[in-house]
Amino acid sequence: MERMKDWKSYQKILNRRKRKKNHFISSIKVIGFLIFFIILIYGFYRFFYFGKSYILTHSKRLRGTGIRHISFINNKHEAGRVGSNIFLNTGFSVHSLKTYFKYYPPIFNKIRDGHYIQKIDGYTIVYTIMPIIQKEAEKTFKKYAVPYGILVAINPDTGAILALSSHSRNQEIGNVIPTLITYPAGSLTKIITASAAIEAKGFYPGFNIRFNGVLYGTNKIYWKQGIDKGLHSISFSMAFAKSCDIAFGKVTGFYLGKSLLEKYFKKFYFNSEIPFILDIRKSEADIPNRFYQLELTGAGFKNVKITPLQAALISGVIINRGRLMKPYIIDKIIGPNGKTVYVHGKAKVMGSPITAKTASVLRQMMVKTITKGVGHPDFYNVLDKYMLPGITVGGKTGTISGNSPAGLYQWFTGFGEIGGKKIAVSSLVVENPTWKITGGGVAEKIIFAYFYKHNGLKVAASS
Repeated sequence: MERMKDWKSYQKILNRRKRKKNHFISSIKVIGFLIFFIILIYGFYRFFYFGKSYILTHSKRLRGTGIRHISFINNKHEAGRVGSNIFLNTGFSVHSLKTYFKYYPPIFNKIRDGHYIQKIDGYTIVYTIMPIIQKEAEKTFKKYAVPYGILVAINPDTGAILALSSHSRNQEIGNVIPTLITYPAGSLTKIITASAAIEAKGFYPGFNIRFNGVLYGTNKIYWKQGIDKGLHSISFSMAFAKSCDIAFGKVTGFYLGKSLLEKYFKKFYFNSEIPFILDIRKSEADIPNRFYQLELTGAGFKNVKITPLQAALISGVIINRGRLMKPYIIDKIIGPNGKTVYVHGKAKVMGSPITAKTASVLRQMMVKTITKGVGHPDFYNVLDKYMLPGITVGGKTGTISGNSPAGLYQWFTGFGEIGGKKIAVSSLVVENPTWKITGGGVAEKIIFAYFYKHNGLKVAASS
């Protein structure tokens, strides 16, 4: 009996081991099947995304994307035919050229002596646009399959437009220049809010702001608490670098108020016409009276629209000691007889929205946005190495949803500087539903092209 009992026990143990082994094998099979299924789904997703991106970037007649038309006229015959009598009827003048551009935007496809030129009625228009920057923008938008992208670059010391590029998946021709119409400004608004706080209320980079909640929350209860109340604290410069919404809401509501914020938007030419040969819309700032709505406006959530050109001009103010330069895009015009009939004169200052001291503080805060803030990922690689060695870069990002075109608006405006050479840029990427590059990523490539390709800066020398 004892032996029989031992045998039965042995069989039970043996069966238990077999069951455990079978369970283990079954578990491995299930896990293997799940991994295979996930890889299969991911593969289909990548194949679909790649195919979609390839079609969108190679089809010139794709419709139904919901993206606004690209606007530059590429049909030289059509533009020349319609405008063939513009100077013959009225005689040459900058005014008549402005009228022509109102209906037929400039064409940037013929290069002479490092600049784009365009012939109209025998006159040769020499633009300030730099091919190396313009082409870099166009290449970047296409490479990263951007649904809707805009890039503006200017010389902040003179106001000369160095690039005016737009890209859309919908390649139909329109009469509106995307770089000159308005879009929701998002957190670019914080530049104006910070300008008012520094200059009119004595804010400085180390000024401490207390708050409850999170950096990017919009809890009305927390926003209405005093600027000195809260479990968390953040310096003014880090609030700018991190684009802390609640901090800037409190600064707006408790320190600035409606009148002061309106005053500084006006200083930066919001709700005013910017003199320019192309038809540029007014950037808009509608400042509300109600406290919480005022806070949201100062933080960049609503009521402010801006053109990409004006966004670049604002960065130009920061890097140009507070001076706002009049923008221009025509360097000179040569008549049918080969004689120069127009040359752009000296650079003109439109105004000084802020003092040189305020501009210096803002410059410092914009640099911090790149080194320690939300702009960091666009200018540092995966090994956290700075991708523009030797160049001082500052900027401000902005993210906000919009519907014209529909998608997530990824803004960047900023500057690059080295050895007295400067560039101010603004870029906007509208993505829906995902993106491969942000506005800051586009700006990084433009700044690289300007300094390393155009000005011959050596990468190895500063690495």
